[in-house]
Amino acid sequence: MTVFKGYMRITKRLLGMILMYVVIFTGVTVSMQFVARGTESSAYRAERLDIAVVDEDGGALAKGLVSWLSEKHNVTGMEKNEEVMQEALYYETVDLILQIPENFEEKCLSGENALSLTKVPGTYNAVYASAQINTFLNQVRTYRAAGYTISEALEKCQSQNDSQVNMLADSKAKNGMQSYGYAFRFMPYLFLTALCYVLGLILASFRKKEVKNRMMASAVSLRRQNGEGILAFLVVGTAMWLFSILLILCIDGKSFLADPNKWYYIGNTLLLMLVCLAIAFILGLLVSKPSVVNSIVTPLSLGMCFLGGAFVQMSLLGENVLRVSQFLPVYWYEVVNDTLSNCVSMTDGVRMSIYKGMGIQLLFALALIGIAMAVSKMKQQDR
Repeated sequence: MTVFKGYMRITKRLLGMILMYVVIFTGVTVSMQFVARGTESSAYRAERLDIAVVDEDGGALAKGLVSWLSEKHNVTGMEKNEEVMQEALYYETVDLILQIPENFEEKCLSGENALSLTKVPGTYNAVYASAQINTFLNQVRTYRAAGYTISEALEKCQSQNDSQVNMLADSKAKNGMQSYGYAFRFMPYLFLTALCYVLGLILASFRKKEVKNRMMASAVSLRRQNGEGILAFLVVGTAMWLFSILLILCIDGKSFLADPNKWYYIGNTLLLMLVCLAIAFILGLLVSKPSVVNSIVTPLSLGMCFLGGAFVQMSLLGENVLRVSQFLPVYWYEVVNDTLSNCVSMTDGVRMSIYKGMGIQLLFALALIGIAMAVSKMKQQDR
Protein backbone atom coordinates (compact mmCIF):
# COMPACT_ATOMS: atom_id res chain seq x y z
CA MET A 1 0.00 0.00 0.00
CA THR A 2 2.94 2.31 -0.65
CA VAL A 3 1.10 4.45 -3.19
CA PHE A 4 -1.99 4.68 -0.96
CA LYS A 5 0.15 5.81 1.98
CA GLY A 6 1.73 8.43 -0.24
CA TYR A 7 -1.69 9.80 -1.15
CA MET A 8 -2.73 9.91 2.51
CA ARG A 9 0.54 11.57 3.55
CA ILE A 10 0.03 14.40 1.05
CA THR A 11 -3.62 14.70 2.12
CA LYS A 12 -2.50 15.13 5.74
CA ARG A 13 -0.26 18.00 4.70
CA LEU A 14 -3.22 19.73 3.05
CA LEU A 15 -5.54 19.53 6.08
CA GLY A 16 -5.19 23.27 6.68
CA MET A 17 -6.53 24.10 3.22
CA ILE A 18 -9.34 21.56 3.63
CA LEU A 19 -10.34 23.13 6.95
CA MET A 20 -10.40 26.58 5.34
CA TYR A 21 -12.97 25.48 2.74
CA VAL A 22 -14.92 23.60 5.42
CA VAL A 23 -15.12 26.75 7.58
CA ILE A 24 -16.29 28.83 4.59
CA PHE A 25 -18.95 26.26 3.73
CA THR A 26 -20.11 25.94 7.35
CA GLY A 27 -20.26 29.72 7.83
CA VAL A 28 -22.31 30.29 4.68
CA THR A 29 -24.64 27.40 5.49
CA VAL A 30 -25.28 28.43 9.09
CA SER A 31 -25.83 32.08 8.15
CA MET A 32 -28.33 31.09 5.44
CA GLN A 33 -30.11 28.88 7.95
CA PHE A 34 -30.64 31.81 10.34
CA VAL A 35 -31.74 34.02 7.45
CA ALA A 36 -34.25 31.38 6.36
CA ARG A 37 -35.68 31.04 9.85
CA GLY A 38 -35.95 34.81 10.24
CA THR A 39 -37.74 35.06 6.91
CA GLU A 40 -40.22 32.36 7.91
CA SER A 41 -41.07 34.09 11.19
CA SER A 42 -41.56 37.54 9.65
CA ALA A 43 -43.02 36.69 6.25
CA TYR A 44 -46.58 37.62 7.28
CA ARG A 45 -45.79 40.56 9.56
CA ALA A 46 -47.08 44.00 8.57
CA GLU A 47 -44.33 46.49 7.77
CA ARG A 48 -44.21 49.95 9.30
CA LEU A 49 -43.03 52.58 6.83
CA ASP A 50 -41.54 56.01 7.50
CA ILE A 51 -44.06 58.40 5.96
CA ALA A 52 -43.79 62.20 5.83
CA VAL A 53 -47.11 64.10 5.45
CA VAL A 54 -47.47 67.54 3.87
CA ASP A 55 -50.97 68.64 5.01
CA GLU A 56 -52.17 71.71 3.12
CA ASP A 57 -55.82 71.11 4.00
CA GLY A 58 -55.97 70.74 7.78
CA GLY A 59 -59.59 69.56 7.66
CA ALA A 60 -61.28 66.78 9.60
CA LEU A 61 -60.78 64.15 6.89
CA ALA A 62 -57.10 65.03 6.45
CA LYS A 63 -56.48 64.84 10.19
CA GLY A 64 -58.42 61.58 10.41
CA LEU A 65 -56.32 60.08 7.60
CA VAL A 66 -53.08 61.13 9.32
CA SER A 67 -54.29 59.73 12.64
CA TRP A 68 -55.25 56.43 11.00
CA LEU A 69 -51.87 56.17 9.21
CA SER A 70 -50.03 56.86 12.47
CA GLU A 71 -51.47 53.67 13.92
CA LYS A 72 -49.93 51.58 11.11
CA HIS A 73 -46.79 53.53 10.16
CA ASN A 74 -44.26 56.01 11.49
CA VAL A 75 -45.78 59.34 10.40
CA THR A 76 -44.10 62.74 10.69
CA GLY A 77 -45.14 66.19 9.49
CA MET A 78 -43.22 68.05 6.78
CA GLU A 79 -43.48 71.51 5.27
CA LYS A 80 -44.07 71.93 1.55
CA ASN A 81 -40.57 72.61 0.38
CA GLU A 82 -39.34 70.87 -2.76
CA GLU A 83 -35.71 70.99 -1.67
CA VAL A 84 -36.44 69.54 1.77
CA MET A 85 -38.61 66.77 0.29
CA GLN A 86 -36.05 65.81 -2.33
CA GLU A 87 -33.31 65.72 0.28
CA ALA A 88 -35.37 63.46 2.56
CA LEU A 89 -36.00 61.01 -0.29
CA TYR A 90 -32.40 61.17 -1.50
CA TYR A 91 -30.95 60.29 1.91
CA GLU A 92 -33.85 57.84 2.51
CA THR A 93 -34.80 59.34 5.86
CA VAL A 94 -38.40 58.63 4.79
CA ASP A 95 -39.84 55.90 2.60
CA LEU A 96 -42.41 58.14 0.94
CA ILE A 97 -44.05 61.56 1.17
CA LEU A 98 -47.85 61.99 1.24
CA GLN A 99 -49.14 65.39 0.07
CA ILE A 100 -52.73 66.35 1.04
CA PRO A 101 -53.93 69.33 -1.05
CA GLU A 102 -56.40 72.06 -0.11
CA ASN A 103 -60.12 71.19 -0.31
CA PHE A 104 -59.14 67.55 0.13
CA GLU A 105 -62.44 66.55 1.74
CA GLU A 106 -64.52 67.93 -1.11
CA LYS A 107 -62.31 66.37 -3.77
CA CYS A 108 -62.21 63.02 -2.00
CA LEU A 109 -65.96 62.70 -1.51
CA SER A 110 -66.52 63.56 -5.17
CA GLY A 111 -64.35 60.57 -6.13
CA GLU A 112 -61.34 62.57 -7.28
CA ASN A 113 -57.88 61.13 -6.55
CA ALA A 114 -56.37 64.22 -5.00
CA LEU A 115 -53.52 62.68 -2.98
CA SER A 116 -49.92 62.62 -4.18
CA LEU A 117 -47.45 59.94 -3.08
CA THR A 118 -43.76 60.41 -3.78
CA LYS A 119 -41.53 57.41 -3.11
CA VAL A 120 -37.84 56.55 -3.15
CA PRO A 121 -36.98 55.51 -6.73
CA GLY A 122 -36.71 51.77 -7.21
CA THR A 123 -38.91 50.77 -4.24
CA TYR A 124 -42.48 49.50 -4.03
CA ASN A 125 -43.43 50.97 -0.67
CA ALA A 126 -45.78 53.48 -2.29
CA VAL A 127 -47.90 50.66 -3.71
CA TYR A 128 -48.31 49.14 -0.25
CA ALA A 129 -49.22 52.45 1.40
CA SER A 130 -51.44 53.57 -1.50
CA ALA A 131 -53.53 50.41 -1.24
CA GLN A 132 -54.10 51.02 2.47
CA ILE A 133 -55.02 54.69 1.94
CA ASN A 134 -57.45 53.87 -0.88
CA THR A 135 -59.14 51.27 1.31
CA PHE A 136 -59.55 53.81 4.12
CA LEU A 137 -60.94 56.52 1.83
CA ASN A 138 -63.36 54.11 0.15
CA GLN A 139 -64.71 53.17 3.57
CA VAL A 140 -65.18 56.86 4.42
CA ARG A 141 -67.10 57.42 1.15
CA THR A 142 -69.28 54.38 1.89
CA TYR A 143 -70.21 55.66 5.35
CA ARG A 144 -70.88 59.16 3.98
CA ALA A 145 -73.16 57.69 1.30
CA ALA A 146 -75.05 55.88 4.08
CA GLY A 147 -75.78 59.19 5.82
CA TYR A 148 -72.99 59.37 8.39
CA THR A 149 -71.14 62.62 9.05
CA ILE A 150 -67.39 62.90 8.45
CA SER A 151 -66.60 62.59 12.17
CA GLU A 152 -68.88 59.54 12.50
CA ALA A 153 -67.40 57.94 9.37
CA LEU A 154 -63.86 58.47 10.67
CA GLU A 155 -64.79 57.01 14.04
CA LYS A 156 -66.29 53.93 12.36
CA CYS A 157 -63.21 53.42 10.19
CA GLN A 158 -60.76 53.78 13.05
CA SER A 159 -62.74 51.44 15.31
CA GLN A 160 -62.52 48.54 12.85
CA ASN A 161 -60.19 45.79 13.98
CA ASP A 162 -57.53 44.40 11.70
CA SER A 163 -57.88 40.80 10.62
CA GLN A 164 -55.81 38.37 12.66
CA VAL A 165 -53.94 35.69 10.72
CA ASN A 166 -52.64 32.63 12.56
CA MET A 167 -50.18 30.33 10.79
CA LEU A 168 -51.01 26.69 11.51
CA ALA A 169 -48.21 24.15 11.51
CA ASP A 170 -48.68 21.51 8.85
CA SER A 171 -46.12 18.76 8.67
CA LYS A 172 -47.29 17.81 5.18
CA ALA A 173 -46.76 21.26 3.70
CA LYS A 174 -43.52 22.95 2.80
CA ASN A 175 -43.24 26.71 2.68
CA GLY A 176 -40.13 27.15 0.58
CA MET A 177 -36.75 25.57 1.21
CA GLN A 178 -36.06 24.01 4.60
CA SER A 179 -33.08 25.28 6.57
CA TYR A 180 -31.02 22.16 5.81
CA GLY A 181 -31.85 22.62 2.13
CA TYR A 182 -29.37 25.51 2.00
CA ALA A 183 -26.59 23.19 3.16
CA PHE A 184 -27.38 20.84 0.28
CA ARG A 185 -27.57 23.79 -2.12
CA PHE A 186 -24.03 24.97 -1.30
CA MET A 187 -22.54 21.47 -1.17
CA PRO A 188 -21.19 21.63 -4.75
CA TYR A 189 -18.90 24.47 -3.69
CA LEU A 190 -17.45 22.39 -0.83
CA PHE A 191 -16.95 19.29 -2.97
CA LEU A 192 -15.53 21.09 -5.99
CA THR A 193 -13.10 23.28 -4.06
CA ALA A 194 -11.91 20.81 -1.42
CA LEU A 195 -11.80 17.65 -3.52
CA CYS A 196 -10.43 19.24 -6.68
CA TYR A 197 -7.80 21.18 -4.76
CA VAL A 198 -6.61 18.32 -2.55
CA LEU A 199 -6.79 15.50 -5.07
CA GLY A 200 -5.57 17.72 -7.88
CA LEU A 201 -2.46 18.59 -5.87
CA ILE A 202 -1.90 14.94 -5.01
CA LEU A 203 -2.06 13.79 -8.62
CA ALA A 204 -0.02 16.77 -9.79
CA SER A 205 2.67 15.76 -7.29
CA PHE A 206 2.67 12.21 -8.61
CA ARG A 207 2.76 13.52 -12.20
CA LYS A 208 6.14 15.14 -11.71
CA LYS A 209 8.59 13.64 -14.18
CA GLU A 210 11.08 12.36 -11.61
CA VAL A 211 8.35 10.85 -9.41
CA LYS A 212 6.63 9.30 -12.42
CA ASN A 213 9.86 7.69 -13.66
CA ARG A 214 10.61 6.22 -10.23
CA MET A 215 7.10 4.77 -10.01
CA MET A 216 7.39 3.30 -13.49
CA ALA A 217 10.67 1.62 -12.49
CA SER A 218 9.37 0.34 -9.14
CA ALA A 219 8.35 -3.24 -8.39
CA VAL A 220 4.73 -2.17 -7.86
CA SER A 221 2.69 -2.91 -10.97
CA LEU A 222 0.88 -0.14 -12.82
CA ARG A 223 -2.46 -1.80 -12.14
CA ARG A 224 -1.79 -1.80 -8.40
CA GLN A 225 -0.64 1.80 -8.50
CA ASN A 226 -3.89 2.83 -10.20
CA GLY A 227 -5.93 0.70 -7.80
CA GLU A 228 -4.35 2.25 -4.72
CA GLY A 229 -4.78 5.72 -6.23
CA ILE A 230 -8.49 5.10 -6.85
CA LEU A 231 -8.86 3.75 -3.30
CA ALA A 232 -7.25 6.90 -1.91
CA PHE A 233 -9.62 9.03 -3.98
CA LEU A 234 -12.63 7.14 -2.66
CA VAL A 235 -11.42 7.40 0.94
CA VAL A 236 -10.95 11.19 0.71
CA GLY A 237 -14.26 11.66 -1.13
CA THR A 238 -16.17 9.47 1.33
CA ALA A 239 -14.65 11.32 4.29
CA MET A 240 -15.73 14.64 2.81
CA TRP A 241 -19.22 13.31 2.08
CA LEU A 242 -19.62 11.91 5.62
CA PHE A 243 -18.53 15.23 7.08
CA SER A 244 -21.14 17.11 5.02
CA ILE A 245 -23.91 14.74 6.17
CA LEU A 246 -22.81 15.03 9.81
CA LEU A 247 -22.78 18.81 9.48
CA ILE A 248 -26.37 18.78 8.25
CA LEU A 249 -27.37 16.53 11.16
CA CYS A 250 -25.76 19.01 13.56
CA ILE A 251 -27.46 22.00 11.94
CA ASP A 252 -31.01 20.65 11.67
CA GLY A 253 -30.84 16.89 12.19
CA LYS A 254 -34.32 16.52 13.68
CA SER A 255 -36.08 18.08 10.68
CA PHE A 256 -33.84 16.29 8.18
CA LEU A 257 -34.41 12.84 9.70
CA ALA A 258 -38.16 13.51 9.70
CA ASP A 259 -38.09 14.34 5.98
CA PRO A 260 -39.44 11.36 4.00
CA ASN A 261 -37.17 12.35 1.09
CA LYS A 262 -33.93 12.21 3.08
CA TRP A 263 -32.61 9.20 1.15
CA TYR A 264 -33.04 11.07 -2.13
CA TYR A 265 -30.95 13.91 -0.67
CA ILE A 266 -28.25 11.45 0.39
CA GLY A 267 -28.21 9.69 -2.99
CA ASN A 268 -28.01 13.02 -4.78
CA THR A 269 -24.96 14.07 -2.77
CA LEU A 270 -23.28 10.71 -3.41
CA LEU A 271 -23.61 11.22 -7.16
CA LEU A 272 -22.28 14.76 -6.81
CA MET A 273 -19.28 13.41 -4.90
CA LEU A 274 -18.52 10.90 -7.69
CA VAL A 275 -18.75 13.66 -10.32
CA CYS A 276 -16.39 15.91 -8.34
CA LEU A 277 -13.93 13.02 -7.88
CA ALA A 278 -13.89 12.48 -11.63
CA ILE A 279 -13.33 16.20 -12.25
CA ALA A 280 -10.52 16.22 -9.68
CA PHE A 281 -8.94 13.18 -11.35
CA ILE A 282 -8.94 14.85 -14.77
CA LEU A 283 -7.57 18.07 -13.29
CA GLY A 284 -4.71 16.21 -11.60
CA LEU A 285 -3.83 14.43 -14.83
CA LEU A 286 -3.78 17.60 -16.92
CA VAL A 287 -1.84 19.77 -14.46
CA SER A 288 1.81 18.90 -13.94
CA LYS A 289 2.66 21.77 -11.56
CA PRO A 290 0.99 21.94 -8.12
CA SER A 291 1.23 25.74 -8.15
CA VAL A 292 -1.21 25.88 -11.08
CA VAL A 293 -3.95 23.84 -9.34
CA ASN A 294 -5.31 26.69 -7.20
CA SER A 295 -5.54 29.08 -10.16
CA ILE A 296 -7.73 26.53 -11.97
CA VAL A 297 -9.87 25.27 -9.07
CA THR A 298 -11.09 28.70 -7.93
CA PRO A 299 -12.63 29.90 -11.22
CA LEU A 300 -13.81 26.37 -12.05
CA SER A 301 -15.71 25.90 -8.77
CA LEU A 302 -17.14 29.43 -8.62
CA GLY A 303 -18.18 29.36 -12.28
CA MET A 304 -19.93 26.00 -12.04
CA CYS A 305 -21.67 26.99 -8.79
CA PHE A 306 -22.91 30.32 -10.17
CA LEU A 307 -24.10 28.87 -13.47
CA GLY A 308 -25.49 25.72 -11.86
CA GLY A 309 -27.75 27.51 -9.39
CA ALA A 310 -25.80 26.92 -6.17
CA PHE A 311 -25.12 30.59 -5.41
CA VAL A 312 -27.96 32.14 -7.42
CA GLN A 313 -31.48 30.73 -7.58
CA MET A 314 -32.39 29.27 -10.94
CA SER A 315 -35.47 31.48 -11.12
CA LEU A 316 -33.14 34.50 -11.25
CA LEU A 317 -31.02 33.14 -14.08
CA GLY A 318 -31.82 34.02 -17.68
CA GLU A 319 -33.01 31.49 -20.23
CA ASN A 320 -29.73 31.60 -22.16
CA VAL A 321 -27.76 30.99 -18.96
CA LEU A 322 -29.98 28.03 -18.07
CA ARG A 323 -29.44 26.51 -21.51
CA VAL A 324 -25.70 26.62 -20.96
CA SER A 325 -26.05 25.37 -17.37
CA GLN A 326 -27.71 22.16 -18.55
CA PHE A 327 -24.29 21.03 -19.77
CA LEU A 328 -22.97 21.19 -16.19
CA PRO A 329 -23.51 18.40 -13.62
CA VAL A 330 -24.05 20.95 -10.83
CA TYR A 331 -27.19 22.18 -12.62
CA TRP A 332 -28.80 18.73 -12.45
CA TYR A 333 -27.78 18.33 -8.83
CA GLU A 334 -29.52 21.61 -8.00
CA VAL A 335 -32.59 20.60 -10.04
CA VAL A 336 -32.98 17.51 -7.85
CA ASN A 337 -32.26 19.50 -4.68
CA ASP A 338 -34.87 22.18 -5.52
CA THR A 339 -37.42 19.51 -6.44
CA LEU A 340 -36.92 17.77 -3.10
CA SER A 341 -36.99 21.05 -1.14
CA ASN A 342 -40.36 22.08 -2.65
CA CYS A 343 -41.89 18.60 -2.77
CA VAL A 344 -45.15 18.34 -0.82
CA SER A 345 -45.98 14.79 -1.91
CA MET A 346 -43.91 12.32 -3.90
CA THR A 347 -45.95 11.89 -7.08
CA ASP A 348 -44.89 9.87 -10.11
CA GLY A 349 -44.02 13.07 -11.98
CA VAL A 350 -41.82 14.35 -9.14
CA ARG A 351 -40.14 10.96 -8.78
CA MET A 352 -39.38 10.82 -12.50
CA SER A 353 -37.90 14.33 -12.36
CA ILE A 354 -35.63 13.27 -9.49
CA TYR A 355 -34.54 10.08 -11.26
CA LYS A 356 -33.86 12.06 -14.42
CA GLY A 357 -31.58 14.50 -12.59
CA MET A 358 -29.75 11.69 -10.79
CA GLY A 359 -29.42 9.67 -13.98
CA ILE A 360 -27.87 12.59 -15.86
CA GLN A 361 -25.39 13.10 -13.02
CA LEU A 362 -24.46 9.42 -13.22
CA LEU A 363 -23.92 9.77 -16.97
CA PHE A 364 -21.72 12.80 -16.32
CA ALA A 365 -19.67 10.77 -13.83
CA LEU A 366 -19.25 7.85 -16.26
CA ALA A 367 -18.34 10.18 -19.13
CA LEU A 368 -15.78 12.03 -17.01
CA ILE A 369 -14.28 8.74 -15.83
CA GLY A 370 -13.98 7.62 -19.44
CA ILE A 371 -12.24 10.88 -20.34
CA ALA A 372 -9.95 10.47 -17.34
CA MET A 373 -8.98 6.94 -18.43
CA ALA A 374 -8.20 8.17 -21.94
CA VAL A 375 -6.11 11.06 -20.61
CA SER A 376 -4.32 8.73 -18.19
CA LYS A 377 -3.41 6.32 -20.97
CA MET A 378 -2.16 9.18 -23.11
CA LYS A 379 -0.10 10.60 -20.26
CA GLN A 380 1.47 7.19 -19.55
CA GLN A 381 2.96 7.22 -23.04
CA ASP A 382 4.72 10.52 -22.32
CA ARG A 383 8.24 10.30 -21.09
